[in-house]
Amino acid sequence: MLEQTAEVIKMSSDGIWVRAVEPAGCGTCGGQGCATRRIAELFQRKPRHFLVDCDLSLSPGDRVVVGIARGSVLRSALRVYGLPLGLMLAGALLAQAVQPGDGPALVGMLLGGMAGWLIARGGRSARPVVLRREDVNLFHLKKG
Repeated sequence: MLEQTAEVIKMSSDGIWVRAVEPAGCGTCGGQGCATRRIAELFQRKPRHFLVDCDLSLSPGDRVVVGIARGSVLRSALRVYGLPLGLMLAGALLAQAVQPGDGPALVGMLLGGMAGWLIARGGRSARPVVLRREDVNLFHLKKG
């Protein structure tokens, strides 16, 4: 299970809305910030909110750990990118077999890509789920 710390934004009838919390750093750059993060900040203008399933009683501002099932990211990527790409190639090859030439291949590619896009849009993937509250105080120090 892939896990990410998130902050609860608002409650909804079919789950809760969360915003991913940036980790302090992986330690490779010593907390200075890496080029990958800076490039990502250039393209992401506003924080994204995600709807997740939750069975816990939470309120806005709470920090939680959200889990995504292993393999679901790969399955989603294959559905969203692989299926349209595969159907684009199949459409181009089929059109090329029916009538040789660049024009029919282009039309077949466009038709296959559109079909793949429509099929991929119809698929549903499992929503992430709140696993637990984030424990802020991991270590309790005892005086004396």
